[in-house]
Formats: sequence, C-alpha cells, structure tokens
Amino acid sequence: MGPVRESSRSHSFPDGRRGGEDERPSRRRAGSLVGATEPASRALGSQGAALDPGFEGPRRRRRRAPARRRHRVGCDRRDRRCRSALHRRFPALDRALRACRTYPSPQAARRGARPAEVDRRSVSDSPHITGWGVASPLGVGRRRFRAALLRGRIGIASVRRFDTSALSTHVGAMVAGYESDDRDPTLLCHEFGMLALRDALDHARLDPGRLRTTRVALTLGASLFGDHTTESLARNLTSELGISGPAITISTACTSSTQAIGFGAELIREGFADIVLAGGIDALTPALFAGFHALGVLSEAPCTPFGSQMGTTLGEGAGFLVIERAGLRDADPYALLRGYGLSGDAYHETSPEPRGRGVAAAIRSALEDAGASETEIGYLNAHGTGTVANDTAEWCAIQSVFGSELAGSLPLSSSKGHLGHAQSAAGVLEVITTLECMGAGLVPTTAGFEDPRPGGPPRPVGSKRPAPLSYELALSTNSAFGGSNSALVFGGAESKSAPGDERRRVFVNGAASLGPGVGNIDLAAELPRADLRGIDRAAELLTTVTSRALTEAGVQLRGNARERTGLIAGALRASPDSLHRFHSSLEQRGLARPDTTAFAQVLPSAAQSACAKALNIRGPQSTITIGQGSGLMAAVMSAWMLARRRDSDRMVAAAVDVRSQDSTDDDVCDAACALLLCAEPTGVEVAGIGLAGPDRVDDAVADARRSWGSRSAPELFVEPPSPLGRTPATSSAFAVARALDLLRRGEARSALVASSGTTASVAMILTSTKVRDVD
Repeated sequence: MGPVRESSRSHSFPDGRRGGEDERPSRRRAGSLVGATEPASRALGSQGAALDPGFEGPRRRRRRAPARRRHRVGCDRRDRRCRSALHRRFPALDRALRACRTYPSPQAARRGARPAEVDRRSVSDSPHITGWGVASPLGVGRRRFRAALLRGRIGIASVRRFDTSALSTHVGAMVAGYESDDRDPTLLCHEFGMLALRDALDHARLDPGRLRTTRVALTLGASLFGDHTTESLARNLTSELGISGPAITISTACTSSTQAIGFGAELIREGFADIVLAGGIDALTPALFAGFHALGVLSEAPCTPFGSQMGTTLGEGAGFLVIERAGLRDADPYALLRGYGLSGDAYHETSPEPRGRGVAAAIRSALEDAGASETEIGYLNAHGTGTVANDTAEWCAIQSVFGSELAGSLPLSSSKGHLGHAQSAAGVLEVITTLECMGAGLVPTTAGFEDPRPGGPPRPVGSKRPAPLSYELALSTNSAFGGSNSALVFGGAESKSAPGDERRRVFVNGAASLGPGVGNIDLAAELPRADLRGIDRAAELLTTVTSRALTEAGVQLRGNARERTGLIAGALRASPDSLHRFHSSLEQRGLARPDTTAFAQVLPSAAQSACAKALNIRGPQSTITIGQGSGLMAAVMSAWMLARRRDSDRMVAAAVDVRSQDSTDDDVCDAACALLLCAEPTGVEVAGIGLAGPDRVDDAVADARRSWGSRSAPELFVEPPSPLGRTPATSSAFAVARALDLLRRGEARSALVASSGTTASVAMILTSTKVRDVD
C-alpha cells in the first residue's frame, strides 16, 4: 500500500516568511525522489522502478484509520520518546533531522530479482588522456598554443581590459584575442570553456554527437569571482555540449582544475563514467586584480618564478583534458593519469605553511596513488608563482620528499612566466604545457629566469625555449588560498608497483547539524584554543558542525590524526556578506585600497579552509558543488577516497548554506551539517553509491542498488527537509544524518538517501549491517 503523507499546511520559515501551499513549486520533474512538493506516491513510483524491476508503481492509496499511520517513521510517538545520544548532546540537531520525511520502501516486504552485478574494473581502471584543448595567453587552440610554447613566447603584456592607473602593477596575461574584452566574467568564462572543450574533443577525435550516447561526465575547476552559484557554469557548458552525465564543480581557487583532473580520474576508476572532460576556467577581472595587488604579491614586471624578480603575474584561460577508460575505443592515449594527491596546510588564509609540509603531503599522496617512487619522476612542473613565500615553501616541500641531492638534480620549472597565474585554470594549463613538451621530447622552461634567489632551487630549467629531455613520468603541483595543495602524476609508463585493488569498507559514525535558521553561535566558547580571527558566518557554521561531529564520534585530532583526517565541503557560493564587504570597499575606496580580509573570504572554499585551520585538519580537502544535493555529493566523494585511497583514515563531509544579511531577495536559510566517515568498522556502513546526470535520480538509485548487491530494497527512503526553508547544499546532508540516526536506533536495517541536483543526481544506501541475501 502507498505511504501516507501529511497534508500540506502553512508553516513559518525561520526568517518569518510564510510557506505551505503557496510555496515555490519543485523544479524537479515528476518522479524525482526528493521533490518536497510532490506526492510521496509519485516519488516512490520512480524509486520503485529503480529499486525493483518487478515493481509496477504505487498502488492507489486506500483509506485507513489514523491509528494505522505507522508508516510515517520519524513522526510517531515512539520516535518522539526515543532520543539518541546524538540528540541529547546536541539538541539543535533534532529540529532539522526530524523534519526529514521518511517512507518505507514499497518493495521492503518483497524479494525482487537480484540486480545485475557490474564489474566496474572489467575493462581497465587506468584513466588515459586521449586529448586536450586550450584557450590561453599563448593562443586559442592546441596548435597555436604548441607553436607559441615551442618558440618560447611569453603571453604577459600590459592590461587593456580595465584601467590599472591607480595601481603599481599594469601587466597581466589575457587570453589571446580577448585582451580588451570587458564583458561579464561569467560570459568570458563560458566562451573560454567552450573554445577549450571543442578543441579537446577535436584533438581526441571524439565526435561531439557521441557525447549524447556515451557515459560522459564533466569535472570543472572554477571559482567564479562574484555573486553566482558556481555550478551554473558547468550547467551551461554541459547543456551546450549535450552532455547528459554528471557534472561536478570544484572550487578551491588555484588548485581547482588540478583537483578536477584527479576527481575525473576517480569517476573513471569508480565506473561512473567512460569519458570525463576535466579541466578549469578563470577570467581576470578588476576586482581580482585589485585584491591581489592589495596583498602586495603582484610583480611590476612579468614574473620570473624562482628568479630574482619577486612577485607573481595574474592570468586567465581555460583548459580541458579528455580522460577515458582504457580500451573504450581506438583512440591512442597520449599519457596515463597515474595518481593524484590532496592536502591542507591549516595555517593561514593567504600564505602557505613556511616549511611546505602540506605540499609535501600532497606529493607523497600522489606518488602513493600512482604506485611510483621519487626516482621515477623525470620532470616536475612546480606551482612556482614567483612570490617569496610560495616559492620558498614549495622548494622546502620538494627537498623534503625527494631529498636534497635528488631535488637538486631534478629537472624543474614553472610555466607561470609564460602563462601568468591563471587561478582556477592554472593547474590544467600547466599539465597541458607538460604534455605538449613531453610528447616532443622536451622539458618546459621557466621564462625570464636568470639568477636563482635564496631559498629556491639552484638550477631550474631556465632556457629561452623548452630543453631536450626524454622522460616517462611527470609531476605537477599546485597550491591555493586557505592552504589547499594538490599534485598529479602522469606520463606514458605503466605502474610497476601499482597499489592493490583491495577496497576498504566505509562507515558513518558521527553527525551534527545547525538550522535551517540559526541564531548567534558562541564558537569561542566551544573552541577556546582555536584561532577564530576574521572568521565569517559561513566558516562559523561549518566549523561548529564539524567540531560537533568529531566530538559526537569521540574523535580528538592530535598528532598524526590531523594529517589523517580530511574535509570535503559542499557549498554553492561564497559567503554573500564577505562578497558585499569586499565590493563595497572597492566602491568606496577604489581599486587601490580594497578590504583584504574580505578578499580572502570571497571564494566558495573560504569556509572550508577556515574550518580546517580552526580544527587543525590537514588531510585531503576540497569544496565541491552540484547545486541541490551538494552535501550528499561531498559524502559520496569522501566515501570514494576512503574506500580506495590510503592517505586518510577519516573524512568529514560537510555542507553549508548562508543567507545574505544585506539582501531582502535572498531566500536561502543559514544551515550547516557535517558527517564523519571513517574506514573503521564502527557506525553505519555506506553500502551503495550511485551517480548520474541531472534529473536522472532513478539511474543513480539503480546504480546504488547494484553496488550494494542485495536482493532486498532499502527499507526506508529519507527525504531532505525542504519544508523548513531553502538550504540547497545542506538539505541532503540532513537526510543522511537522519538516516544514520534511524539505523542506529534500530528503526530499520537499511535506508536510501537520494537527491537530484542542478548538474548531477546522487544516491547513497546506508545499512546498519552489511545485508546480503543468500540464495
């Protein structure tokens, strides 16, 4: 029989607005699992088809006495009387979690046919790079880029797009042909992205029409500098290309595209895509230029990383790699993407940890993931911004990993002397630079380098043109604001000592939440030893729930536990109040004197970085979004990393939404939620994961069911608590926390959480024990 659902009633949002029958209708199509305004029968109708091929849809609801409304798990008296330790410790968690609507699966009492088992590694899990495309200061299109690179051309020139007369620096690196284009940066980013994507498809000899019929995903590094949701760029790109698969946006400033490449490889390895278009995009704006100028890190002349000229030069551009599962088609791979690594400094908002410990951790993680030793690396493309702090810390990290003798002889250079610092696109442009030279038997050079500076590499490659060198394996590193570090290992050599395929089981053993609608928080009282100076509202919310989730699970971050704990946050945008403060300072004081404190907080990753700094979390870190459902996506990515990798023992998957205090049009509520995942056999197990394109939540649920491998359907479906207020990033994380609570209390043995976001659909099955049917 169909589940009984409460009738729609008028209710109050935390900010005083009224909701109910006149509430904004759901934008999801009929059959979506999470449409808060859709009848439960419709939601479960699509779910039933995905969970059980024999399910014929919801039956017509029959009248029954009120006493029999026992299927509304989470709404009966027994539920109100029963309080978990989680609720007793943090009562504020109760409001959001109890608002999650919970329904029995329509097949819970039936035994369906066992879903077909999918061998995710049946072909090969080796991600191969089969092409790339570029829009850069050296030229638009791979051929122009390659020709300019081999000639040793420098793409840095006087800035013509906006007026820099009030500043001391007047040079930048603009995309060739767009030097004077002053259109909105979102339009420029979209155009740069389409140029690079079409170029990549052409290089890979991949018919654009095939994108509609092949399992293709997009992983995009982008940190739009403005009041935009970051997933909007990915949505527009996939729509124009006709990609129906998932699109994940990574927003970690200068490491965004490097992480996008690493996560793209993860989608291939996990079997959720056959082709991934991975890369990044950024555009140079007056506000961005002014912010870096105010920090005092811009060079008056074109930058010369590791050389005597101090400071960096800002740039822009777009680049994408075509990453494929090996053996998918007849395309010849140019390189193998062997491994990647992530870490965090937990040190400062804009400066790196001086000894480079975070950079070193990312490099070691990438080498371990690649199954490679330090001696196998034939060339290193360094982040090399040209600033004293960054270059010195990075060289310390390189010496720490490779040893002083090997580091001194390792061919090393930075591409920013040619390209400028392209921010979110920096990593992918530097990987493409390396790939172009590697294929020609050359090593990239550091443009403008003459004399080494103290504390840097003594002999970086500094010829005017790429130098001859044959090598099979390269390493590329990048670092960013907030202490985000990433590294990639790629080349033509297969691993001689590849890490084992043994996967760890992953469990959720802690959760905490705030909102929707949150009052003042005395974070200093909860974390008396933490450095909370300059923390904004988003960071305050995220730090509070992360600290409470760790406490609820009994985890204390001391010693090595800090390096073995990671943090992935779901966030749709930067803090709106920090953006307002920064732009107000530009309007009032001009480009020469912006608010530097606010500037450090205008990126979507700022809250995650501040949280990691406050709690001393130094493991793998990232900030991602798929729009609605970003919190669940963060949990899925955390589970992937724990299952396959060995560089962390626990991951915090968190999400945050922040309402603008300066806008009456903002309908987002303050909210945050954190989930603690670990590889220890405690808590509730992550038994199945599914991922699909937007508005394809049925496919995501079916994929989660296949990876679970059970004949039975999950007993419960937990719906995000949208009636309490609009919390797009956080609501799906609330649902996971609610499922955790119900499974802990024995209300069910398995539960499904699913969400259809703007650019992807995602599903997760949780079990109190690993339930497997026996024939």
